[in-house]
Amino acid sequence: MRLYLLGLFALTAATPALAREPAPRPAPSIDAAQVGALLSNPLVQEGLAAVVDQYAGALLQTRVGPVAKLAGPDAGIRQEDTLGDVIGRQDPHYADHLHKGAKGAIAATGQAAKDIASMTAELQRTADRLRTVLGSSGLGLDAAR
Repeated sequence: MRLYLLGLFALTAATPALAREPAPRPAPSIDAAQVGALLSNPLVQEGLAAVVDQYAGALLQTRVGPVAKLAGPDAGIRQEDTLGDVIGRQDPHYADHLHKGAKGAIAATGQAAKDIASMTAELQRTADRLRTVLGSSGLGLDAAR
């Protein structure tokens, strides 16, 4: 019986050690060129624009009617209106415009990331050339201080 209790105690004492969470994995290394290529993919652009549409849809369901009197009678806001209702009266195609705008912004971000990646390499080559000139002129960076 003692051996049984001792075994049970040993298992119970070891449980917290076994329950430890694994060490977190390091974040993957992603460079600007990879981001640019990803965001330049039309399927990724469409998927991200759809997510923006969902967020906007959730926000545009906000009821604004209770504050209609604060906007004044000329604002045209009715008691039962949502943000989507108000915007829809101003621009009946706002959802399409939002989707196209989001997709365009994602594409522009992809292009900017690719441009940054290519500029980073060029700036590194320029820095290397400048180091060579400084080294051959006898002027080190320490001498300039």
